[in-house]
Amino acid sequence: LQAIPGVKVHGLTDPAAFARRVPTVSFTHPQVDPAALAICLDNHGVYVWNGHNYALPVVQFLGIGEGGVVRVGPTHYNTLAEIDHAVELI
Repeated sequence: LQAIPGVKVHGLTDPAAFARRVPTVSFTHPQVDPAALAICLDNHGVYVWNGHNYALPVVQFLGIGEGGVVRVGPTHYNTLAEIDHAVELI
């Protein structure tokens, strides 16, 4: 995701710190509404979440905006193939 122009991954991105994080990734793009992107991905068979994920004060503190983030997670929610497909679509 970090290689896609404009995409900002929120949270730990340093591979040396991956042991301190969960595999769920939240990201934004300044020109794409998180809800619209979530709907687009859903239309292509990839389920993701969008919004503030019950962390509105954190989203506001980080200046992310009312639309929140798109969140994708390769654990119980998405297969690795779905993650690859999502990256292709984004």
